[in-house]
Amino acid sequence: MKTTEIEAKLLIQTIQTLPTLPTIYYNLLEVMNNPRSTAIDAAKVIQNDQAAAAKVLKASNSPIYGFYGKIENITQAITYIGFEEVKNFVIAITIIDFFNNNFNKNGIDIVEFWKHSIGVGIISRMIGKYIKARDIENYFLAGILHDIGKITLINLMPEQYFDVYRYSLEMKVSHYEAEEKIIGITHNVVGDILATKWNLPVSIRNSIKNHYRGVGDKPNDKIVPATHIANIAAIMFGLGFEKSLPVPEPNKQAWEILELEDNFFSKNQSSITSLYYDTINLLLK
Repeated sequence: MKTTEIEAKLLIQTIQTLPTLPTIYYNLLEVMNNPRSTAIDAAKVIQNDQAAAAKVLKASNSPIYGFYGKIENITQAITYIGFEEVKNFVIAITIIDFFNNNFNKNGIDIVEFWKHSIGVGIISRMIGKYIKARDIENYFLAGILHDIGKITLINLMPEQYFDVYRYSLEMKVSHYEAEEKIIGITHNVVGDILATKWNLPVSIRNSIKNHYRGVGDKPNDKIVPATHIANIAAIMFGLGFEKSLPVPEPNKQAWEILELEDNFFSKNQSSITSLYYDTINLLLK
């Protein structure tokens, strides 16, 4: 059943009235945006949330960053890994917890959803490292959050999104094309509305909005093509709930912008798999 134009407008209004993120997120942003702030200031904010603090410490000593037990407190984590990296990790766990705690599952295996998103995050970051991106810390977060519009649609209109899944499988088209046909609004648009409401970094919002097409609003923006290619690679490797879909054709322009070597994924497959399971244990356990 196709969504009417009125229903689509009501959906947008509903998204704009969704709850804000937990206080730790906004407190951390405030500290990070203050040029006078120190690692100690940021550590105090994180330590007020015991669950977040424990995950940050665990992540700091994981193979993702390679410090292996050297980091003993949050201040050290921020010093070693960097303000932005720690901030983005906290954003990721905050948003994952937000959806898990505030939304009904509506028949979706939410763990599998996040597994796919984590896979995209891992691969995006690996691409960022390969191309020597200056803002590499944003690549992981862009991958994790690329489909927040999809999980929002699944929760707000589960019956229509079931039709999206069915149409996508039967017609062998992408979720994006099926969303246009069934709902009349796509998950990248919904994700952009939510990311704007939550004041996520501009580069992350741009990636959420444009990851499906592979190129961003600016020609020198590499985080969008990285997320685009990473999403397709995660489907190809069967990471998470998208594994039932046919592997989409990548945007050739995205591949050319990144200048990845032809054997990039075959060469890095074992590293991707290892980091994928390590990160699942960090974020979903």
